[in-house]
Amino acid sequence: MKVIFGPINSRRFKKSLGIDLSPNEKCCNFDCLYCELGKAKIKHKNEASLSVEYIISELKKALDIHKDLDYISISANGEPTLYPKLKELILEINKIKKNAKSLILSNASTIFDENIQKALLELDAVKLSLDSVNEKVFRKIDRSNIDLSKIIQGIINFSNIYKGELVLECLVLEGINDNKEDFIALNEILKNIKASRLDLGTIDRPSDYDVKAVSFEKLQELASLLTNINVNIISRTINEKTYDDLLKTLELRPLSEDEISINDKELLKELLEKNIVKLAKINDINFYKLNK
Repeated sequence: MKVIFGPINSRRFKKSLGIDLSPNEKCCNFDCLYCELGKAKIKHKNEASLSVEYIISELKKALDIHKDLDYISISANGEPTLYPKLKELILEINKIKKNAKSLILSNASTIFDENIQKALLELDAVKLSLDSVNEKVFRKIDRSNIDLSKIIQGIINFSNIYKGELVLECLVLEGINDNKEDFIALNEILKNIKASRLDLGTIDRPSDYDVKAVSFEKLQELASLLTNINVNIISRTINEKTYDDLLKTLELRPLSEDEISINDKELLKELLEKNIVKLAKINDINFYKLNK
């Protein structure tokens, strides 16, 4: 079984070596409409017989080959926090990771569990999904009977004790969670969450369900409603803009370097030289902000 994969060059997490904690089958307590792994029966336990010793031995082999990694990412064909020996595994990863950061990619379904929180506190970076703060919309997208209010409170509580890089992710689907009301409500919740940034995207791969992506312009519109967090749009780069267009966009929200086209970067260079814009580095991602 292939437990280690990559490295993958990611715009969000740079050069990342992956660990798959359920390599043989999908193991998830959500059945998300946008999941590229396909439909599968919901599971609340990871029954794969992967020992910590085996995973670490495979990781050591990979680390002998792959150098200069930015992250070692714990993921799964599903939800990695369902792995029963998660904290033990994280502690062992931290012993051999060298200059790489340890990261988990989670759907946040177990974040209210104190034992899960204690395990994730040992990581350098944690990515948690939050597709909606509306219970009805959440159930429609993520297709789970887990109490959304417990997830939200769990994220809030964890963010108040976690010292690493906390990243939220929201994936937008046309006609489901792409309305202003949902994002205004999300922005209100974000007041209480201490996170580095929110990655905002839409589907770009096929799903077994009949769902559609939203436009980049729609993502920009929704991002402008999230004033309580730095937003990184991850779908594709901004269309080339004029000097005035860039200023108008920056008045609404900071722009991450990943969102910007080559021509826009030339305009931003000019704005930087004039001290109209400043560059702020937040957890390895550069954000352009108005210099107010």
